[in-house]
Amino acid sequence: MLKLSLSEISLPKLTFWDLVAIAVAVIGVALTGANWKSAQSGDGSTVWLFAGVQLAICLSSLLILGKTAKAGTLWGILAAVGGTLVGMGGVLLAAALWTAA
Repeated sequence: MLKLSLSEISLPKLTFWDLVAIAVAVIGVALTGANWKSAQSGDGSTVWLFAGVQLAICLSSLLILGKTAKAGTLWGILAAVGGTLVGMGGVLLAAALWTAA
C-alpha cells in the first residue's frame, strides 16, 4: 500500500517577482471589473482612462514575464502571462465599450 503524506509534496517557494506578477494580475482583473461597472452605469468618459491603465498593466506584465522567465519560476511565469492576457483583454473591452457608447 502506497502512503503519501502532505509533507512529501513540496511546492516551490514564491519569490518577490512571483508576488509582483500575481499582484499585477489581480490589479488587472479588478480594473477590468471596474471598467465594466462604470460602463454599465452609463459613464463612458472613463473608458479611455481604463484603456490606458490596462495597457500599462499589459506592458508591465510583459516586463515581469522577462524577469520571472530569467529566474525560471513557474508561478511567476503563469501569473505574468495571465496578467498580460488580462491587460490585453481590458484594452479590448475598453475599446468595445467606447464603440458601444
